[in-house]
Amino acid sequence: MNQMLFRDVNERVKDLNEGFSFLIPAGEWICECANDACSERIEMSGTEYEQIRSDGACFFCRAEHEHVWLGVERVTERNDCDWIVEKLGEAGEMARGGDPRFEEDALPRR
Repeated sequence: MNQMLFRDVNERVKDLNEGFSFLIPAGEWICECANDACSERIEMSGTEYEQIRSDGACFFCRAEHEHVWLGVERVTERNDCDWIVEKLGEAGEMARGGDPRFEEDALPRR
């Protein structure tokens, strides 16, 4: 639930970042890990953000193991600053269902 909340916040941040994208190519986003005490920031472009958001079960987090909840998610991509995690099983279905962009017919099932 925490990750879905941060995702909703980042959807609003997206609008702000787009407004400044002509000056600053990379925006600042809130870490979408499941830790409700996390306040880490992650820098990425709007294009990178949109690629992650193309799957409602995927979130981005700081590139550190304490930001990943093994058993309910797996790391699908890694770089020096952030990792992409995918929610698995029931958690993945919940994440997709809670995605404001969710369109059941448009997403393939895994």
